[in-house]
Amino acid sequence: MRCMRYLESIQKSLKRVTQSQVPCARLELPVAEGGGCTAARRRGRTQGGAAAGPAWKILGCILAHCSSIVLLSGAQLVHAQPNPALIRVAVAKDDPQVLLQIFGRFTMVASHNGQPIQQGRRLRPVTVRAVAAGLAMGDDVLPFAGVRIEPATDAAISLNGKRLRGIIEIMRQRDLTLLVVNHVELEDYLRGVLSKEAPDYWPPEALKAIAIAARTYALYQRFTKSQIDYDVSGDIMSQDYGGKTAEKIATTRAVKSTAGWIVMSQGKLFPTFYHSTCGGMTENGRVMGPFNIEPLRGGVTCRFCLASPFFSWQRRLTKADVAWAVSKSRFGSIGPVGDIQVTKRTASGRVEELRILGARRTLVLSGYDFRSLFGFDRIRSPLFAVERVADGFVLDGHGWGHGVGMCQWGAAELARRGFSAAEILEYYYPNTQLVDVQTLVNQPVTVVGGS
Repeated sequence: MRCMRYLESIQKSLKRVTQSQVPCARLELPVAEGGGCTAARRRGRTQGGAAAGPAWKILGCILAHCSSIVLLSGAQLVHAQPNPALIRVAVAKDDPQVLLQIFGRFTMVASHNGQPIQQGRRLRPVTVRAVAAGLAMGDDVLPFAGVRIEPATDAAISLNGKRLRGIIEIMRQRDLTLLVVNHVELEDYLRGVLSKEAPDYWPPEALKAIAIAARTYALYQRFTKSQIDYDVSGDIMSQDYGGKTAEKIATTRAVKSTAGWIVMSQGKLFPTFYHSTCGGMTENGRVMGPFNIEPLRGGVTCRFCLASPFFSWQRRLTKADVAWAVSKSRFGSIGPVGDIQVTKRTASGRVEELRILGARRTLVLSGYDFRSLFGFDRIRSPLFAVERVADGFVLDGHGWGHGVGMCQWGAAELARRGFSAAEILEYYYPNTQLVDVQTLVNQPVTVVGGS
C-alpha cells in the first residue's frame, strides 16, 4: 500500500510536468519512506551528477536521461515517453578495451547506484578493460560492472582519440567486452553526425534537409529502443557519428538553423532512411523492415545523383574470393563456387535474392547478405548485374547504399537547382509534414513499425 501511494504521488508529479512543461531534470519527486518499491530505486544520480539523496529521486534521473518507464497506479497506466532532447549513442561495442582521457574536471560514479568513485581535475590517458572483477582502469580494478563519467561544463571526454560532448557510461558485457554509451543532447549529437554524413561544402539547403532527416531518424530510434542500453550506434549501421572532433562550421550552422524540426507522416514518427546515391530510383522501405508507408514506398525517379562518383561502379570477384568469403561467414563452406545467379529483384531493380552455386550445396542469399559478405564499401549497393568471366564474376552496379528514402547526392543537386530543404524532403518523402519536436512533449507519440 505504501508503494502504491508513492507511485500515485509520482503520477501527480508527472501530470504537473505535462501541464507546466517543467524540465524533468528539475522535477522534485516525493521521497519514499522506508523500504519497498525496489523498481523505483534502480538509479541514484540526477542529471547534474549530484547524489540523489535518501531513498531515491531516481525516477527523476530516469526521466531526465530518457529511459521509457511505465507506472501502474491502481487500474491506471501512466506512460512517460523518452525525453526527445537527449539520445544514447553506442560509441564502442564489443571492444576488449578503450582509451579514455578527460580534459577538465569530472565526476565518476557507479552506474547501478550512483556511488561516487572519483572526482578530479583531469584524467590522463588510461586503458579501460572489462575483467571478471569489474572494470580495469590501467592498473586499478574498480569493483563495478559499469561507471558513469560526467564532465564539468567546460570539460571534454576523449574516447579512443575522439572528443565527445555529454556524459559517457562504460559497461562490462557478459563476454568481457565493453559497451560505451554517450548520453548527449540530440542537437549536439547531430553536430557530430552531419559533418560525417555530408560534405560541408554542399549547398546549405541540402545540408538542412539532411540535418532534418538525421534528426528524425535519431528520434525514431529514441522512441523505439527504450528496452536496450542505447538508441543508435555511432557507425554507419545507424548514423556515422564523429563527436565534437568532427564538427564543422557549415554543418553545425545547418543543424542550428533547423533546430527541433523533424518530418512526420500523418502525425506518425517514421524512420527517415537516407543513403549516399540511389543510382536512378529509390527503393521501397520494406527492405529495411515493416515500413510499407507512403513516404518510404520508393519508386522516386532520381537522375539528380548522376554527378556522384558512386553513380556507377564495377567490382571483380574471383570464384576463389567468393568461396573464401562464404566459408568465413556464418553460412559456412559450400565448396568451390561455380556460378552466381540473381533469382529475384525488387521493383526498383535491386537484387532481392541470389544463389551461389557451390560444389557441396547451393546458398540462397538476400542482396543485403551478399553485400555483407564482402563489405558494404566494396559491394556498394544491391543495384547490380552479374556477368560471368573466365575465373569469376564482374558486378556492374549503380549507387551506394540501400536506396531507401532520401538520396543525398540527389538532394545536393536539387539544392543547386534552387529547391529548399522542405521541397527536397517532400520530393524524397512524399506527403509528409515538417513538425517542431516540441509538439511531441505533451502528446502521445505514434511510431510506424518498430525495431
